[in-house]
Amino acid sequence: MFLSIRLAKDEILHLAAFLGRIIGWDERSAVRIVRHGRVVGFYAALPMDVLAFIAVPAVMDGTDDISDADLDMTVSAGRLRDIIGDTSKLEPVTDVRLPDQVAGSPALAMLPPAGPWSSGEKGMAGDLAPVVDAAVAEFRAQVPKSGSLNATLVAEAAWDAPGYGALPMRALHAARLLGFLSHPGARIETGNISGWKRLVTPSGQIFVRSTSLPPKLSLTPKKR
Repeated sequence: MFLSIRLAKDEILHLAAFLGRIIGWDERSAVRIVRHGRVVGFYAALPMDVLAFIAVPAVMDGTDDISDADLDMTVSAGRLRDIIGDTSKLEPVTDVRLPDQVAGSPALAMLPPAGPWSSGEKGMAGDLAPVVDAAVAEFRAQVPKSGSLNATLVAEAAWDAPGYGALPMRALHAARLLGFLSHPGARIETGNISGWKRLVTPSGQIFVRSTSLPPKLSLTPKKR
């Protein structure tokens, strides 16, 4: 028996875009799906040593039992994107079949706690995009000068540097690449809890462990 989640067209489009960017970095990537009632969350571990998260509402009808809807499973991001298929042919509401479970990344084994989170800085997405773009430009300018042996050190210094609201620059960089900062007027907020920091945007969230390991960065997703 296959598991499925009933989603509206706009939510599937958002999920498909998220999955497409994830597998742009690594076609073997996995996503951990955590559903509580009507809310379905998708977590992905990125090469920037951060967790990306989006949440979408499931479509429920009068026959659905919310108490039976919870699930927690890890699946192939690429396989899930293949199942969604051509987004131009989506119906207003679709039952998205979930692929078989996979082992997934060890980074997905421990998810951020639900809360309570302490609020941090508040602002607009448009304030962060220029900051990230400047950091990317500086990184690209420094790498040729450093040589291949020092490129990793340059990356670590650039992306572990303070970015916004006590978040490292790599968290902002990940949000930028995922399209979470695409709307300049979108409100953003940072937060923290023991062992974790996060960036909250209307499109999704980025989580970073306070004691994370040095990141392994890829500046742009690979074209499929």
